[in-house]
Amino acid sequence: MKKLIILIAFMLLVIIPVKGELAVNIGGFYANPFTIENFSLNTFYTDPNDIISFNETNRSFFDNNAGFGFNAGIAFFFNYKMGIGVNASFMKTTFDINNSFNWNWEWWDGDRGNIDAKNWTNTGTVSCIPVSMNIIYRAVSTDKMKVNIFAGPTIFLTSIELDGNGGYADGPLLDGGFYYIDWYDLPLEVSTSESVIGGNGGIEIEYMFSESMNLYISATYYFAGELNLNWAVKPGQYTGEFGSLVATISNPDLLPGYTIPVKLSTFTLGFGIKVYL
Repeated sequence: MKKLIILIAFMLLVIIPVKGELAVNIGGFYANPFTIENFSLNTFYTDPNDIISFNETNRSFFDNNAGFGFNAGIAFFFNYKMGIGVNASFMKTTFDINNSFNWNWEWWDGDRGNIDAKNWTNTGTVSCIPVSMNIIYRAVSTDKMKVNIFAGPTIFLTSIELDGNGGYADGPLLDGGFYYIDWYDLPLEVSTSESVIGGNGGIEIEYMFSESMNLYISATYYFAGELNLNWAVKPGQYTGEFGSLVATISNPDLLPGYTIPVKLSTFTLGFGIKVYL
C-alpha cells in the first residue's frame, strides 16, 4: 500500500499546477463491517434407475466483526472552494462461519432415512483497499475551521479468504447384491482477489492547530456492487461418513450454485492529521 500511495502522490505532483494549495493526510477510522448474506443450497437427485432419491441441503451463516482501518491521501485545491484528491484506505472484516448439512433419502420401495444435521464452525476474512479519486468542495473556510464535502469513483481492491465445510451424498453402489449409499464431509474454501468498481462520498471537518497542520474528522460512505462467489471443494480422496464409499474428488465446482454473496458497501468514521505544503 505504501508504494501505491507514493505513486499516486508523485502523479499528482506532476500533473497539478504549480500554484494552489497541496495537502497530505494520514489517519485511521472505525468501519462498519462488510457483510456476507446467509445462503442455502437445496438439491434433489434421483438416480437414472429410480432406485433411490436424495434431498440435500447445505447452509452457510456468517457473523461479521467490525474493526479499525487506516488511510492516507493527497489533495490539491485550485482555490478556496474547489479541489481534487486521491485517497487510499485499508479495511478488514473477520467472519465466524457456520455451515450445516441435512440429507434424507427414499428408496424405490418407499423406505426412508436421514442423518442428524451436521454442523461445522470456521473463520474467514474480507480485506479491501478502496482507492478513490474525489472532487472536493469547501462549504466552509475560516481561519480555524474548514468543512469539505467530497465524492467520486472508487476501485475496491479486495482479497477474500474463507474456510468452510459442506456435505455431498453419493450412491447407490451395487456390491454383493446390496445397494450402498454414503455422504462426504468436504472441506470448502474461497480464496480470490477481485477488483470492484463503486464510489464514495462524505464530509470532513478540519480544525487548525498550527500554521500548516490541521486535525480532521470525517464520515464516509463507500458503495459497491455485490460479489457472488462460489464455495470451492478442496480436491482429494474422501471416505464416506458411513464408511461405505470412497471417492477421489478433483472437481472444485462439485457444489455448483453454493453461492457466497459478499457486500462491500460500508460506512466509516475517520480521524487524523492533515498537513498543508
